[in-house]
Amino acid sequence: MVCCIFKSCRYSNCLKFVFILFLIVLTAVGCGDGGDGESSDTLITYYLDSDEDFYGDPNVPIYKDASKKQPSGYVRDGTDCDDNNENIHACCSTGARFTDMEDGTVRDNDTGLIWLKDAGAFVEMNWMDAGNAVAELSSGEKGLSDDSVDGDWRLPTKEEWLAFMCQGFADPALVNTNGDGQWSEEGAEAFTGVISHYYWASEAFSAEKAWHAFMGDGKVYYGYKQYSKYFNAWPVRSAR
Repeated sequence: MVCCIFKSCRYSNCLKFVFILFLIVLTAVGCGDGGDGESSDTLITYYLDSDEDFYGDPNVPIYKDASKKQPSGYVRDGTDCDDNNENIHACCSTGARFTDMEDGTVRDNDTGLIWLKDAGAFVEMNWMDAGNAVAELSSGEKGLSDDSVDGDWRLPTKEEWLAFMCQGFADPALVNTNGDGQWSEEGAEAFTGVISHYYWASEAFSAEKAWHAFMGDGKVYYGYKQYSKYFNAWPVRSAR
C-alpha cells in the first residue's frame, strides 16, 4: 500500500521506507522495561493472598500492567499482618503502631497525632457537649501530665478517624500497640478503655447532624447532634 502512495519510487526504496516507518512506530510505542514487556508507567502492584482473606502479604509483591487481568491468588491490598491466618489481616505496621508517652497520652506513629490514653475517659454526651468537654481538657485531668492546656485537645476529624481505625478488624476496629494484630483488653496495650462504641468526630454533616466513628466496624457515619446516648468523646491533639 505504501508503494501505491509513492508510485514513482522503486520497489527497493519502498521496502526501505516501510522498514524506517516500522522503526519509528516501534520507538514511539517503546520496548518495555526488559522484564515482561510492561511499561513502568502502567504497572499495578499485587500482593500474594495465601489465606484468601483479601489482604495480601506486603513482602510478596508482583507487578502487572494495568491493562492485564488481576492474577489469581493476588490482591491489591498489601496490609496483611499474617498471610497464613485468615483471622489476622489488615492495617498492620512495619514497626510499632503506637507509643505510650507515659504522660496519659499515646502517639500514633503512622500519623503523628497524640491521643488520650484512656478511650473511656468521657461519659456519653451529645455532639456540642463533647466538643466543649475535650476543648477544656488539660494536664492534670483524665490521667494527663503532658503540660497540655485548654484548647490543645479537640475531637478527631472524619479523616483522622478513618486513618486511626482498621476496617480489617472488628469489635474493636483497632490494631494493637505493636501493629501486628488486633487490640485486646488483655494485651499489653498503649490504650485503655477501648470499646466497640460510637465516638464523635469534629465535623458537622448538616445543621442537625454530625459525623461520628464506630469502633465496631471502623467506619464513619452521621447522626443527630442532640443524641445523648451511645456517643462518646475520644480527644486528640497535634504533637508539639
